[in-house]
Amino acid sequence: MKTFLNILLSIFIVQGFCQNNSIDNYQVQTSNSNSNANYVLINDYVGLDVDKKNSKVSFEFVSEDTFGTIGGLDFRIDFNPNDPENAVFKGTAEVKTLDTDNFLRDGHLMWEKFFYKKKYPKIAFSSKQVVAFEKNTFKVIGNLTIKGVTKEVIVTFSLDNKKLLGTTTIHTSDYGVNIHDEREKNKLNVKFHFPILK
Repeated sequence: MKTFLNILLSIFIVQGFCQNNSIDNYQVQTSNSNSNANYVLINDYVGLDVDKKNSKVSFEFVSEDTFGTIGGLDFRIDFNPNDPENAVFKGTAEVKTLDTDNFLRDGHLMWEKFFYKKKYPKIAFSSKQVVAFEKNTFKVIGNLTIKGVTKEVIVTFSLDNKKLLGTTTIHTSDYGVNIHDEREKNKLNVKFHFPILK
């Protein structure tokens, strides 16, 4: 009788161990599964689809009330508004495309004294950090290189469902482009217009 009871007790103990072990295994598997699911969601990068063909950069030379554009844009924007920390803004523009609607003035801007197109044919920008600032507003901090001089600038971008618009202000004399002797008279307001494709 004792032998029979001992056998039953042993069976219950073994079954209990197996059941507990199965639960532990399930919990581990579930935990791993959720971990993988979260990992996939975090890294499921979906950035904006920018219309490169119709993107443009314009500017205003404040002291002379002169407006213009620059083209030859070659850029990369990897930007998910929900994940700005991993965004990338970088690109170049061709100096020879500077257009202020004045043929003679545009020609003078290519000279060595100004943008020196022959030696420095491109203007370049590369982001270092992107920060969410307010609702649908982002600060893109990066390096702007003009005429071989690199300085940090901050471009403020606003976003809606149709476009990404950016603005910044620089002084051309900071980059060796001395239109006027006084720094403040070399203020340039720059605008970026990036349409969003559906």
